[in-house]
Amino acid sequence: MHWTERLTAAYKNFPLAPPDYPGAPYRPRLPEPPYAQAPGWQCSVYYYWWEYLRRHDGYRITCANAGAGDYAALYKYFGDVHISDFNTWWDTHLWLFTFVSEAQDISLSEKFFLESEGIFLHVGYSRSKTQMLDAVRETLNKLDRRQMLAEMKREYRFYPTGRPRLPSLHEHLLVWDAKIANPELDDADLFDISGVTATLPYSIEEISDLRAERLSVVDLEKINRRAKALVVQRHLRIAQQYIHNVGLGKFPKRDKR
Repeated sequence: MHWTERLTAAYKNFPLAPPDYPGAPYRPRLPEPPYAQAPGWQCSVYYYWWEYLRRHDGYRITCANAGAGDYAALYKYFGDVHISDFNTWWDTHLWLFTFVSEAQDISLSEKFFLESEGIFLHVGYSRSKTQMLDAVRETLNKLDRRQMLAEMKREYRFYPTGRPRLPSLHEHLLVWDAKIANPELDDADLFDISGVTATLPYSIEEISDLRAERLSVVDLEKINRRAKALVVQRHLRIAQQYIHNVGLGKFPKRDKR
């Protein structure tokens, strides 16, 4: 990604951490990675916004029809999310989630200078506190008041509706994709092939030890399978809500667990 001054400024205005690429502005609080060793560009709610939209059947049909269909209004913003990889899509669509402050567009002078995130005044230490405040007030009074008001009223086109854990978003998709690929499998078996993690009532070691002692473990295995099925059902229920609402331009939004 080519880091222009405008792009650098925009990267500091995301409400939640954007995908992390080499050279991206430093963020003091990076999100928890969705899984171990995940690349930086996947460590963002915006990456999963794209992923969940790709699972929306109605939006997929609109993309196949070049933007015509029930989701034509959303398509005008997000475009075809199936035509390229995330990095290519993000390069042209990151502006859906951030902005560059128009209030920064003022003339330079010897009293102050501009950087991406705002105005910086240079006031000598030799001045009194009153003189320093007067210098600040004098400079701010030169700003176009209409620009300042417009800035305060600025809204993001699409703003995350929550602050989810990325590992949860990731595991919901693992289960959803496993179900789509294997609709005939039992939910407990989907748990085993999807790669999700959960603490089961009885560990593999406990069951193995009992089996080695020639004790029955059938009931324990049934209890574990029931626990696995409940985990999968919860993931599917939540993923379905996220996928439905992302088609409405809202993510990550769900109504119940």
